[in-house]
Parts: sequence; C-alpha cells; structure tokens
Amino acid sequence: MPAEETSRAPIIVAHRGYAACRPENTFAALDAAAAAGARWVEIDVQLSADGTPMVLHDPTLERVSGDSRAVFELTAAELAQLSVGEPGRFGTRYADARIPTLAGFAEWLSGQPTINAFIELKPESIERFGAATVVSACMAALGPATGRWAPISFDLDTLHLARDAGCLSLGWIVRGFDLAIAAKAHALPARWLFCNHERLPAGPLPAGPWDWVLYEIGDLATGRAMLARGARWLETMAVTELQRGLENATAQQGSAQETE
Repeated sequence: MPAEETSRAPIIVAHRGYAACRPENTFAALDAAAAAGARWVEIDVQLSADGTPMVLHDPTLERVSGDSRAVFELTAAELAQLSVGEPGRFGTRYADARIPTLAGFAEWLSGQPTINAFIELKPESIERFGAATVVSACMAALGPATGRWAPISFDLDTLHLARDAGCLSLGWIVRGFDLAIAAKAHALPARWLFCNHERLPAGPLPAGPWDWVLYEIGDLATGRAMLARGARWLETMAVTELQRGLENATAQQGSAQETE
C-alpha cells in the first residue's frame, strides 16, 4: 500500500507527469515531475494489441503522435517505434519521446524512493479486453514497484476486482457527487475520490472516510480556492507553478500572522 501522508500540507499530484512543460505520460514528463519535488504522479494505462500495458491516455495516437491508429491495433514492439513528443505543442523538440511500457514505469518508480503513483486503468481498454485482463496485466507489470502505487478508475467493477486481487488502497474517479456515489464509495471502500473540481457541488467538499483528489487545477487561484473548500490533494500538469505558488502564499500568510 502506498505510504500514507502524515502531515496536513497540500499534496501536489503530477498529472501525467509534469505535462505542462513536457510530453504527457513520458519519461521526460516524469523526470521533470521528480526534479520539481512531486511526491505523487498520476499516469494512464492502455493495453496494446498483444496485451502489454502501455503508459498512454488516449485510445488513439493522434494527439500525441499524429498517427490516426488506435493503441489496440499495434503491438508493444510497434508502439515502441512511434514518437509521442506531442508535435502540436512542442514541434520536433521531443521527437525522441517514446511510450513507456508500464513495466518500464515500474522500474522508474522503484528508483524514486520519495514518489508514489496513481495508475489510471482506462475505460477503453477495460471495454476492449475486459476488466480482469487489465487488472491482471497491470498488477504483473507493476511488480517491481509493489507498495508504491494505487489503482484508480472510473469503472467501479474494475476497482472491486483490483481490491479482490489484493489492492487495498483504491481511487474511484467520479463525475460528480450524490448520496448514491457516497454509498458506493463507502462500500468499496475508496481511499480517494478523484473528481474534476468543476463537477462538484458548491461549498465545502462532502466529507467521508476518503480524501478528495481534485484535478484540472491549472492555476494558483483555483488551487487556493479548492484548499479553502477542504481539499488537500491537488492534481495538476503545472507542478512547479502550483507548488511554489502555494508555498509562497503560505509563507506570506505566516509572516502576516507574526506581525499581528
């Protein structure tokens, strides 16, 4: 089980690595997140045609590679030949970026003693291959990083399978919140609830035996607003910008209190 965070300081989760300044879900983005001091990273997993877990968000390669094919149409060996340097954002700057295998990511994570990871099991692969296949393949690939990661998914049945397979720290990604979601989160039980901050009801965050992880936090003002509502975990692609902004705001607040 990933190490518990004992302090109550805000926790920045690097969304697909430091994806604001590097191609998402690549080792370049992950290394940048580590260099920025991130304690948690979040990555996405799709399965290749031959069932290899690959670190990739979209079911197609169009956005990151300019290739219109789906990840399910290509083997891991074929995918390894493709550049995923996001030419639309970076031109040819990261033309050597490749899709990591999840096993390769596990080796990277095992060499990062201060970092834990959220592994999102993507719905497209679950629909294509079945939840049991996805869970089994991912757990096998992540063996070298045992105890350093937690599965997350929109699909509740997949999380139940992961729980039954021995994953005790689970993150459920929800599209909102109501009493029915609360009951299912209790029953899982969910250690974290992930949600786009714009999809939650106004006011304080609904309380429960879980921590909220709010994503699409793109700027300091939004981050501070979420903290004021009771959030602690903030998922962002702009790791350094948010982290330094919150640290500076906390320092300024402390200085103001000392002068009162």
